[in-house]
Amino acid sequence: MKNRSPLVAMVALAATMQACAPAEQADDSADSADEVSASVPGVVEVVARGLEFEMPDTVAPGWTTFRFVNESPMVHFAIVERLPDGVGLEEQQAQVAPPFQTGMDRIMEGDMDAAMAAFGELPPWFGELHFVGGPGLTSPGVTSQATINLEPGTYLLECYVKTNEVFHSFNPDPAMVGMVVEFTVAGEPTEVAEPEADHELVISSESGYVLTGTPMAGANTFRVSFADQATYANFVGHDVHVVRLDSGTSIDDLSAWMNWSTPGGLNTPAPAVFVGGLNDMGAEDVGYFTVTLDPGTYALVSEIPDPGAQGMLVTFEVPEAM
Repeated sequence: MKNRSPLVAMVALAATMQACAPAEQADDSADSADEVSASVPGVVEVVARGLEFEMPDTVAPGWTTFRFVNESPMVHFAIVERLPDGVGLEEQQAQVAPPFQTGMDRIMEGDMDAAMAAFGELPPWFGELHFVGGPGLTSPGVTSQATINLEPGTYLLECYVKTNEVFHSFNPDPAMVGMVVEFTVAGEPTEVAEPEADHELVISSESGYVLTGTPMAGANTFRVSFADQATYANFVGHDVHVVRLDSGTSIDDLSAWMNWSTPGGLNTPAPAVFVGGLNDMGAEDVGYFTVTLDPGTYALVSEIPDPGAQGMLVTFEVPEAM
């Protein structure tokens, strides 16, 4: 498995860096997510360091804002998945992560039949996962946030971006866990009100993105309505991510990169700077995301094959502040 050792090395490096941090700093970082979540009702701070997430293990039901701080040197997202009854992190790591990684390995070898056979090993309960959003692609040093309405249950927070064609949520070492954490939604509801939005974005498989409002410099909150949902050739549904387009950014490269099921797709480093978004949700679901924008050119883009052909790669300009 020649393409797996770099991931192991990165995990080890991240662990070493954390172990070498001053004791006071280490204690602060370990407690930061719980402190923020406890101090602000309805806010859960998620911190990415290396190939690990830090967040509380219990979250209250209701409207919940996941504030995603990417302190890792790699781009990540934090998709939220509600699990069927009786399933947890252990089953995900044993029954879902390996077939996806084996399938990706076979794709890299050019054997699509073997890849599809590997994906065919996914457990029946995988089809019962309910994807409920979460912060979109967020580049190193960037903070983004997404707000969703959580019901009681068992959930996972996952990043399946790849490095050296190895999914971050897969770990070849059975003694370790990939970039995925389990948390429980339980207790008294937060009673936090549904957010107010600056812009409306409707996503559908027929019309693509329909955006109302002009994003401006500074913080922008988008209300995202999923008019419908579809499962695309790469096993995911449509979503939305915000990416800054610099003079050297290739739209073709960006479009190709969004498809994890191709060599180089969703593989670090990213071809541009991502500032957040909202991961996929079910038909008729509603979620919110907030991103901070500087003046310049941006795109809304979905993690599906050929998003432009589906109307899900749309550029827009953020003007200079008046």
